[in-house]
This record gives sequence, structure tokens and C-alpha cells, in this order.
Amino acid sequence: MQGYSALIIRLADIQKQVSKTNYLICLEYSPKNIIYWIIKYVFMLICIFRSWAASYYRTLCVMKVTINWGGEAKFSGISGSGHTLIMDGPPDHGGQNQGPRPMEMLLLGLGGCTSFDVMSILKKSRQDVTDCRAEIDAERAEEIPSVFTHIRIHFVVTGNKLKKNLVERAVSLSAEKYCSASIMLEKAGVHIEHSFEIKAA
Repeated sequence: MQGYSALIIRLADIQKQVSKTNYLICLEYSPKNIIYWIIKYVFMLICIFRSWAASYYRTLCVMKVTINWGGEAKFSGISGSGHTLIMDGPPDHGGQNQGPRPMEMLLLGLGGCTSFDVMSILKKSRQDVTDCRAEIDAERAEEIPSVFTHIRIHFVVTGNKLKKNLVERAVSLSAEKYCSASIMLEKAGVHIEHSFEIKAA
């Protein structure tokens, strides 16, 4: 009889444990907990994506170049895109005039940057452009450092039935919004003027 009673008590204990386990399982997988875990994992995924995106964006924003001395006043520059160019000084500064001066390279970069913008905008405006030339002249300070103080950029745009307002818009957008080179120089205190003329093809 005592053994039978002990068995009944044991079965009752097992039933309590099973009921408790079922309760915990139900509690674990309740709608409230499921929503909590979904939100938690979504938040983790967002954090991971933001970290990856920030790292990728920093990679896009970083530009690298390498400058190698070539003797006397000559230097070769290697861009991050794999292109090599030569810079050299005039004979009176120990150079052999085998390449543009570094400050001329700044103007070339400025002209290339704003010309790229203007042509891209005009193409999107469906203008029939056959040629685009940017003529740039710059004034430098007399004292050292001889920084640029005033730069004039004049566009000569050639094409068929070009609309003046669209050419003017392209030049203005490049100057005020898109050309990082000109905007950077202006923020550094350089006065930059933009002008244009249109020629028929």
C-alpha cells in the first residue's frame, strides 16, 4: 500500500514538472515573446547593415595617390585608379620641363571636374553638343605661399541648336552644387568666376 502511495505521489510530481515545462514552452513561444525576438533580431541586422554601409562609404570617400621623386624637380604621380603622370619644374628651378607644374595640375583637375559636370548635365538635357572647352586662367598671390586668389572658368560649348538657358543651368549647377574641386577652392577663399559662350556646330 505504501509503495502504491509513493507511486501516486511520484506520478503527481512528474505531472507537475510536465505542466511547468509546458507552461514555460508556451511562455517562451507566446506572441509577445515572438514579437520581442523578431524586433531584437531585426535591430541587430540593422546595426550590422549600418556598420557595413558606413565602412563601404568610407572606402568610397577615401582617395589615394603616390608621388615618386624622379630626380631634380621631376616627380611621377600614380593615381588610385592606376594612371601615371609626370610633373616637372622649369629649368631655372632645376627641372627639364617634362611635365606640368603641380599648381597647373590643380587647375587641370578643376577644369576636368567642372567640365565633366557640365557635359553630364547637358547630355541629360538632350542637348546636341559636339565640343566643350573650358578655358581657365588664374591669379596667384605675390607672397609665399603663392596660393590661387582668383580663378576664371570660361566654357565654350559647341553644338546644334543648343538652348542658352540649359547651358547656363549646367554651368551654374556645376559651380554651385556638383563640382567638388571648385566648391572646395571657394570654401578656402578663392574667388571663382564662371562664364560661357555658345557656338553653332
